[in-house]
Amino acid sequence: MKRIILLAVFFMAASLAYSQSGHNHDHSHDHPHDHSHPHSHTHPHSHVPVDYSFRSDAGQYTPPVPDEDGYIWWKGNLHTHTLWSDGDQFPEVVTEWYYEHGYHFLALSDHNTLLQGQRWITPYDNHFIERGGGMVVYEIYQERFGDDWIDTRLDDDGNLEVRLKPLQEVRSLFEQSGRFLMINSEEITEGQHVVHVNATNILEYIAPQSGETVEETIRLNMDAVMDQRERTGQEMLPHLNHPNFRHAVTAEDMMPVENLRLFEIYNGHRGVVNFGADDGIKHLDRVWDIILTKRLGELGLDPVYGIAVDDAHHYEESTSDVARPGRGWVKVRSKFLTPEHIVKSLESGNFYSTNGLTMVKIDSDGQTYTVEVEPEYGVEYTIQFIGTREGFDSSSEPYVDEDGEERSDRTRLYSSDIGEVLQETEGHKATYEFRGDELYVRAKVISTKPKENYFYEGEVKKAWMQPVIPGHSYGQMIKN
Repeated sequence: MKRIILLAVFFMAASLAYSQSGHNHDHSHDHPHDHSHPHSHTHPHSHVPVDYSFRSDAGQYTPPVPDEDGYIWWKGNLHTHTLWSDGDQFPEVVTEWYYEHGYHFLALSDHNTLLQGQRWITPYDNHFIERGGGMVVYEIYQERFGDDWIDTRLDDDGNLEVRLKPLQEVRSLFEQSGRFLMINSEEITEGQHVVHVNATNILEYIAPQSGETVEETIRLNMDAVMDQRERTGQEMLPHLNHPNFRHAVTAEDMMPVENLRLFEIYNGHRGVVNFGADDGIKHLDRVWDIILTKRLGELGLDPVYGIAVDDAHHYEESTSDVARPGRGWVKVRSKFLTPEHIVKSLESGNFYSTNGLTMVKIDSDGQTYTVEVEPEYGVEYTIQFIGTREGFDSSSEPYVDEDGEERSDRTRLYSSDIGEVLQETEGHKATYEFRGDELYVRAKVISTKPKENYFYEGEVKKAWMQPVIPGHSYGQMIKN
């Protein structure tokens, strides 16, 4: 009874303070009163059994059906933010959204932090909670997960503080074998060159590193992840985030980086310019083809695969819809839903990326490349097979802006030999026959179905398959 009264006092004090506050400060990092002191009101976890009724499929989930070889296409998002950095919801509420929308795995990838240790926030004056709708963010958290789950205390000024749960505790609510997996991740965020690298299934925190150039900065942070992988023996993988964000990264910056195996071909944050701009920023499909051509045709490096992600920051009652969940995801082909199997499939290109389409067949035996999308009545589909042939014109010239200045911060202009549409088919399935002189072939499906939760107005649903090299099967590990 005393605890109920105390919690009521906490909430009333917080609500009053919030209503009188004009603050807009960021308290998402450790609060100055995080240490234990005589006035701490932290209460321990309840031993009351956790109510899992928030799971929309609790007790009735049917796993996806494996294919004839025992593989399953697992749906997941590899780029997500919470109140541990600049997201505007608690990690449990964020995870619940993905769980209830049929995802099988999720990486919470907050900026320059792992979801570990003690982190307390003050809801009434937290900038990100204010953006998320104010105290309603805490009310949603409290309503769905209950006072027995939530840890609160008062600071020295009598303001309510709430403890952010670390990943291990959030896992205890949601993870189920063959149903839902949470993967430890960090968005390694470098500020000087605006290079952001996600580390999926990371074991230890990695501090961002800056080089003299963008290329060197990408390499340093990619190498840091792979060095940790080598040292610890844990399967982990870096990927390059949103190359066009703030016009930061060009194809030339990316192509020579040895440990670059994944980059975001689609990011749901509306500020990242996926599809290019009039000021010389290239469409990321074009960037992908330039990188593949140069790596496979000249540099002798491994192919790079393209992933789709949310980069979600804004949830529920948020005042912003710039970065909502559910805009882009990957479907990863693996027999088992474990971090190690997901990482291995990502590394070998055994997945596809989508902003809404579902593929029912992706197959290549090295001689042909077949794709089939799940059709929807009244929707038309165009399937493109895109690639570069041997003997391509490798010349390029710099982009020149409207003032006549050559721009080294823009991807150079290359010939139409690179990333040529080798075949285009109208319909929901198509097969491409390799001629043998292709450096690679990748497939893309474009529908006429508008996307409601869009990256840009007028966007349609698409899917991106991974590049295949003649003589290789889809998702086969390639090491040059």
